[in-house]
Amino acid sequence: MFTNAILARSFAVFALAAVLAGSAAAQRPGTGIPRQEKLLNGMRVIMFAEPADRIDVRLRVHSGAAFDPQGKEGLMCLLSDAIFPNQASRDFFTDLGGSLQVTCNYDFIEIAASSNQEGFLTMLETLAAAVSTPTLDKDVTAAIKAEAIKRAAELEKQPAYAADIAAASHLLGTFPYGRPANGTPATIEKIDFADLRFAYGRFFGADNATLSLSGRYESELAYRAVRRFFGAWKKSDGRVPSTFRQPDPPETAMKTVASPVAGTGELRMAVRGTSRSARDFPASLVAAKVIEARLRTASPADKRDLVSVANNANILPGTFVIRFSDIGRPAASDSPAKPIEFNEIVPKALGDRISQAEFDAAKRLVLAERGLIDKTVLWIDVDTYGLRSAKAEADTFTAVSLADVQAFVDKLRGTPMVSLMMFTPKEETAEN
Repeated sequence: MFTNAILARSFAVFALAAVLAGSAAAQRPGTGIPRQEKLLNGMRVIMFAEPADRIDVRLRVHSGAAFDPQGKEGLMCLLSDAIFPNQASRDFFTDLGGSLQVTCNYDFIEIAASSNQEGFLTMLETLAAAVSTPTLDKDVTAAIKAEAIKRAAELEKQPAYAADIAAASHLLGTFPYGRPANGTPATIEKIDFADLRFAYGRFFGADNATLSLSGRYESELAYRAVRRFFGAWKKSDGRVPSTFRQPDPPETAMKTVASPVAGTGELRMAVRGTSRSARDFPASLVAAKVIEARLRTASPADKRDLVSVANNANILPGTFVIRFSDIGRPAASDSPAKPIEFNEIVPKALGDRISQAEFDAAKRLVLAERGLIDKTVLWIDVDTYGLRSAKAEADTFTAVSLADVQAFVDKLRGTPMVSLMMFTPKEETAEN
């Protein structure tokens, strides 16, 4: 794959000087709106031109682990590993003055790459070759599969991760968000080479992808290079499903499971939250900050850092989880450990009306976090989650009100909540 990158050099000979100049803007000056194009094969292109020493590229395929077949969880993330199957392929981007990172979650697979200006065209061609004609070799994928099984086994040894997965399963059952995106050793073992080929043909199509460019480049020449390298990428073999059957109502009785580590305990209280595209998504983020602050304040001082609230909004409604981690650890001081009164502080955190001060503090935190998100991510999110626009999304966060947040919390209280306790059985504790 990488030997083909040499072919880009003939193109680079006449284009490099103009690319380095980068005088033409890829977006309308002063608007923050990027240039947006669509190739004949359906791939969306988003282009930001800005002063920078390197050029960043994001390529997102808008299908993730939610599409794993039941019993073969981990398939899509395994496929993402196979795109750049070894360290040498990733080090190639370091030689171009940049880096490479591949992300897999329930909603998408994303390749984030960068290079210096001299390596820009080579980077584009390499990415195009990797996604359009991947090297899905049986021996190579077998090695990747073995490594994925090892990683999954290590994750299962982490109490917090194991509790999160168990709580999601308790809440959602076999619904995609109730299954581990990375899979388990048992489910990954069941994935064969034909499964990877099928998943690639079904989901890795140009019409299911968005490419973003950000950095100093000449707009028209860069777009010409994108068309040259990505234009031959085929559309997906079949129509990608857009939804799933909603999960059955959860069993709300407390569930207990064994911890993988002796002497530790985890508690999860989870409800079905909202989706990324829902009108109340901004309110859900602010609500999570309010509830987390209340729970930490109400918890003993030595345990406040063990409390968190996770708001997992996906393409479809995900999980809203209250997390008490490592609750079996000793107190940080010499004083006797004080228990967390879960049955008291959680209902109060959800039941008390939100004050203006609480709302203002939480909203500031959310807006600050949103401000750290790369603008290219915000624009690609529009395609992944079917949003109106990046600007419209930003406006919803600015406009979110105390009443919106209170309404979301009220909705949470009316939603069935599941509880899961993870602890070490007495006999296991004695053995260890």
